[in-house]
Amino acid sequence: MTWRMPPYDAAALEIERHVRATYQIHGMVIAGSIVRGEAGPMSDLDVFIVHAEPWRLRDQRRFCGVPAELFVNPPDRIRGYFKSEHEEGRPGTAHMLTTGELLAGADEVALTLVREAHDWMVRPLEVTDAMLTSKRYMIVDGLDDARDAMPHDPAAAMLLLATCVRQTVGYAFWQRGLQQPRRKDLTRSLAAIDPAAAELLRKFATTSGDAALRIAIAFARHTLGVDSFFEWTSERS
Repeated sequence: MTWRMPPYDAAALEIERHVRATYQIHGMVIAGSIVRGEAGPMSDLDVFIVHAEPWRLRDQRRFCGVPAELFVNPPDRIRGYFKSEHEEGRPGTAHMLTTGELLAGADEVALTLVREAHDWMVRPLEVTDAMLTSKRYMIVDGLDDARDAMPHDPAAAMLLLATCVRQTVGYAFWQRGLQQPRRKDLTRSLAAIDPAAAELLRKFATTSGDAALRIAIAFARHTLGVDSFFEWTSERS
């Protein structure tokens, strides 16, 4: 089933006209949940533009009523994104270039970048024991702060807990050498690799106060194997 149905078909044509009239492009890709057939009511079109100028730009506007985000970048910046996002476990740029629609007329520069994006998407993550230990420590340090804050500032404690729980979800993927899931897919993606952890996440999302603290601690213990301060020495750098 094609995504080029009203109003997206007209929006895509208007986007292409605008981009070709505005930038010196090597090629452009229209991507995002709409193109993948996973759109929600607030979804927009992601438009990744490879251009021949040395600067980068982000532009958000509507085309035929459809919201769109335009990412304008030169090739060297894009290759930098491939590397840095891979190191972060969040290959957003490579994902857009491999799951989106490359519009007709792309030159060899753009075609080469799409091929490189496919290579980056299957490249294994570099995960070390030292990295995982550091991540565990940062999470439980936040949990200890939340423990201290809960009696006198529950609002601050809940913000700390939310950060810790989100980082714990991320750790579940790091320890398995998996890329980080999209924000909207966190619970579903976690359930696919650790159903028990996903259930704790669901419970945390519906509680507050001391109950939320207990669940966050249980989540950390389940996923990290620790839930409070532990002795640790980092590598020299």
